[in-house]
Amino acid sequence: MSIGRRGWWRIGIAAALCVAGTGTAAVASGAAPLGGRAAVSADEQRVPEAEDGLQVVNVSVDRTKVRGLTVVRALVANLGPNPVTDRFTATVRLPKGVTVEGRIFPQDCRLDDRGRELTCRFRKGLGLRHSATVLLPLRIADDVRPGQRLSGTVSLQDPDRPDRVVPSRAFAIDVQ
Repeated sequence: MSIGRRGWWRIGIAAALCVAGTGTAAVASGAAPLGGRAAVSADEQRVPEAEDGLQVVNVSVDRTKVRGLTVVRALVANLGPNPVTDRFTATVRLPKGVTVEGRIFPQDCRLDDRGRELTCRFRKGLGLRHSATVLLPLRIADDVRPGQRLSGTVSLQDPDRPDRVVPSRAFAIDVQ
């Protein structure tokens, strides 16, 4: 019995479907596919909870001298999976030996009574994969010694998930 020219492509398609079906069945069953790596469900492929939503991505501060002025720049990003629709809040815990001096961004910021914690509200939400920046000019006090390192933190409150703890990011001001 001869297959002929027309029959070979049918065999090829049937073989491809069998291989694809076997791979699909192996992935669906949780068995390791031919590559040797275990199958992962769609839920496990998402970014881990600690790395989604609002995040303080980076905080940078320039070195400065005693009585010098420096700016804390905190980059905040929405890593998904959804846009942040409401106002959100960034809180900056200031180190001892600094005072806020100059224009702050965003403008809706309030310093607590002790002068150690600055709470800034961003009026609009933050779109998916978008970022915002906190700009905070700080003056170094007279009593800070050269070589001293002043440490603070920046944290966020996600209005769409108020029960979720967003990791804060530390920063340090090196005084020359």
